[in-house]
Amino acid sequence: MEDRMSVMALLSAASFADLKEMWQSVDFDRLGITFDDGSNIASASGSLLFSGVSFSYDLQACSAPAATYHIFCNADLSDIHSAVHIDLGPAVASGRIVPAIVQAMLELGDVLGRNLGIKAVFWSPAAVVSGYDYYAESVAQYAEGAAFPALLCVGFDMSTIAIVQTTGLAWLCDQELSFAHPQLPAHEAMHYVVRLVHDLATQGAYDRALQLPGLHADEAVVVTPSPDQGIVNARLVVGKEAINSAQ
Repeated sequence: MEDRMSVMALLSAASFADLKEMWQSVDFDRLGITFDDGSNIASASGSLLFSGVSFSYDLQACSAPAATYHIFCNADLSDIHSAVHIDLGPAVASGRIVPAIVQAMLELGDVLGRNLGIKAVFWSPAAVVSGYDYYAESVAQYAEGAAFPALLCVGFDMSTIAIVQTTGLAWLCDQELSFAHPQLPAHEAMHYVVRLVHDLATQGAYDRALQLPGLHADEAVVVTPSPDQGIVNARLVVGKEAINSAQ
């Protein structure tokens, strides 16, 4: 069967027949999931409602999709034989830029993953595959008020010196981010990037130039959107340059 592309795929080492059997044994009512639009528990594909949001689902025999970024994924992806593909339902297809809808989708992946023995989760807009345990922990923390789980949904390219470029962020807010910095170690640069991604994913695209505080007293982050290019450029400035840009 031809592999399909969905926004999110819950990857299983079980055969399609075994995955479908597990699916039909799930107590969906207990999980707050109801079937919609004529679908029922015996349907291998259809529509469901979770947290007031409609989603389409499709159980399918497939191999693991090709991922660019692997995040805390210890699963042997060559052992993946099936998946539950999840997309936003037609009625909320434009809801990808609504944080509550994206959060519901992430939480649906957690709930289904826990009950289906899912090994990993693939997020196609960024070609990210994350181990299910890390995925579940990150989604739970987000639900409790932590930062947006950027590593699950956004790819970060650091191949250019002193620049971090995102992939897949535009699916969430219609803007990719390019962050330029003095040559910081990658893990330090990511502290700034993750904060910017959180703002973009939860508050929407930047529509004007801004200066934001840095992580230290003598720093600023200068943000300049380029709407026609679908990108926002951010630059870390320090010392006198930070003071001058504030004036």
